[in-house]
Amino acid sequence: MSKLNGKWNLVVKTYMGDMRSTLELEAEGAALTGSSVDDGTGNSAAIENGVVDGDSYSYTLTVKTPVGELTNELSGSVNEDGTKLTGVSKNAMGEFEFEATRA
Repeated sequence: MSKLNGKWNLVVKTYMGDMRSTLELEAEGAALTGSSVDDGTGNSAAIENGVVDGDSYSYTLTVKTPVGELTNELSGSVNEDGTKLTGVSKNAMGEFEFEATRA
């Protein structure tokens, strides 16, 4: 079983403040699937193009915003004991660091 599997509380640090969501991940081999629910709006989105390589991962997520859809490219790693995710989220508005802890 992958250290990525399970539910995570994700916080993306943006210039507009912290963006919080609940992330569910399932890694099987090199594939990563799951979903994300925005804590503020309740909007959900499916993980697409998810890839796992050891403790590193990447995926895309298209979210609904008041001005339309926004595609985010997230990549990062899980720590050794499987309790924390760190990485970067890139979208049309910029590049932002994130971290997540087990929910």
